[in-house]
Amino acid sequence: MKKLILLGGLWLTCAATAFSNDGNDYWERLNRTHPEASLKTILNSKPKAKDQAVAGYRLSVKYNGQFRAISADNLLLLESQGLRKGELKAYKYEILFHSDGQDLWLPMKTIMVEQLQLELEKDEPVLLYTSVLQNPEKEDYRQMTLMVEDFKVLVD
Repeated sequence: MKKLILLGGLWLTCAATAFSNDGNDYWERLNRTHPEASLKTILNSKPKAKDQAVAGYRLSVKYNGQFRAISADNLLLLESQGLRKGELKAYKYEILFHSDGQDLWLPMKTIMVEQLQLELEKDEPVLLYTSVLQNPEKEDYRQMTLMVEDFKVLVD
């Protein structure tokens, strides 16, 4: 029995170590795959192949503190990216941010919305790690938005 407990403890230790090592370079990996860009640069970018090294962009914005139910258009964009119905349930809200004099309602996972509200006050700066949502296969569907993947609170 003691050997089983010891073996179980060793297994848990190894699992915890592997998990923590995986997260050690999380921000470095995001920085490599998400170059910092301005809103204007992002909006003027052309859709790229899915296997491209750039997974998205980093964007400095101000948090407005408001949220709303996700729009039908953004829900369609999420679906066009291959998210299944079960995965779409994680995206219930859009958060309002300000960048370059523009208001941006960006979809974000509900659990991340709650974390953002805990960490930020209205008008505080935040660095968003985003993916561009766009359906280039439909010529008449020109809407594009950014989906928030993660964020970092910026210290003034």
